[in-house]
Amino acid sequence: ILSDGYEIRPSLVAMVRAKSFSGRKDECPYTHLQEFEENCSLLSIPIMNQNTLRWKLFSFSLTGNAKVWYNRTAVRVGGDWIQLKDEFGLFFFPVSKVIPHRVQLLTFKQGDGESLGAAWA
Repeated sequence: ILSDGYEIRPSLVAMVRAKSFSGRKDECPYTHLQEFEENCSLLSIPIMNQNTLRWKLFSFSLTGNAKVWYNRTAVRVGGDWIQLKDEFGLFFFPVSKVIPHRVQLLTFKQGDGESLGAAWA
């Protein structure tokens, strides 16, 4: 995680902050991660790999409860972007939220003569 001799420009921080995640119930952490990683993939700092860049920028993409979570978690995971990303997803979209969606998918039935769209609605 240590990379000397680089500058993260204020415009870059502003871009990341523009798509912030606060941890509200109506926000999807996986959508946030996907958009954040897409933005980071557009950037290149020659002496820094992508995971280090993501680690350094991620805190700027968080506000509110998500920022509080980050401050408690970042030190413990110690610079491991993959672990941080996994823990972020599980914290803000825990398995207890996944199970009802799985059940809905596994028990889905389309009636005779019913269109797929009508059955799913």
